Parts: sequence; C-alpha cells; structure tokens
Amino acid sequence: NKSLNLRKFELSDMQWDIVDDLLYVLEIFKNATMLFSKDTVSTISQVIPMMDIIDDFFGSTPKRDVHPAVRSALELAQSTLNRYYSRTDDSNVYQIAMILHPKLKLEYFRNCGWEKEWIDTA
Repeated sequence: NKSLNLRKFELSDMQWDIVDDLLYVLEIFKNATMLFSKDTVSTISQVIPMMDIIDDFFGSTPKRDVHPAVRSALELAQSTLNRYYSRTDDSNVYQIAMILHPKLKLEYFRNCGWEKEWIDTA
C-alpha cells in the first residue's frame, strides 16, 4: 500500500547479507538454548562441552566472510564466553557432573587435551 510509505523500511542487499550472517551465527546459540531448555534431563554435565563447541565455532567461523559488524560481535561474544568459561573453575559442580556422566567421565578432558594435573585434581 503506497499510502503507508513502507518502502523506506525495505532492507538493502547489504542488510540482507548481514541478516544471513546473523542467522548463521545465531544457530549455535539456538542449539545451546534448546539443549539447556530440557526439563526432563540433567544438563549440568553438558555446560563445558557446549562451551567448547561454541568456542570452536567462534574460532572456525571464517571471519573474513562475515560483515565487519558481525565479526566484531563474534569477537566480543568469544571474549565473554572465555570469561564465563574460566569461571567454571570456581565450582567443582561442572567437573563432578561430567566425571559422573556415563558417556563423558575423564575421557572428555583427555580427548580435549586438558593438562594432566588438572585432570588428576578433578
């Protein structure tokens, strides 16, 4: 309807490219949200593995192929994730839950190359 003058709100091709970049990046957060939204299973043992998955995603996302604003947001998100990741050491709950998990145990830490001293402490 021309009387509403909505054309001024139409996205440009560049803006649609940014939307595509955002959809790609936000998919990992959707997956994490869906995992941790389950109320029928304990997910505390999945916190560190999911943080590792997200961190790997940030590191493997071809930053040259995304819009500079999205690239900047990715860098900030990775910095924030790393800050929270380091805080998992403040509580043994995460490590204990992983060690008690039948599929994870200490193998997860070994497979990820964690230091032997840290694994022994866990």
